[in-house]
Amino acid sequence: MQAVVLSRVSQYDGSTVICGVFSNMDAVIERLRIVSAYFEPSEEYRIEGFNLTTYKEQKDATAEVLKSRAEHKAKMAKLNEDN
Repeated sequence: MQAVVLSRVSQYDGSTVICGVFSNMDAVIERLRIVSAYFEPSEEYRIEGFNLTTYKEQKDATAEVLKSRAEHKAKMAKLNEDN
């Protein structure tokens, strides 16, 4: 799953304002059609994409990383014992 964020950057202080969070680029383009009707030439807009994970996906990934780290730590300990 992905999320696409459209934001506007302030020309005065660089702060950002979120214009919307969308499920795909088509939705962002539709919002830009609205925004383009009233934007100033000096305004800057950013489009950022994010991959979203579920709790289960992240939990599984965390377990895999922790297992891998434990295996590596054990391997390094064994190498240090042999030296």
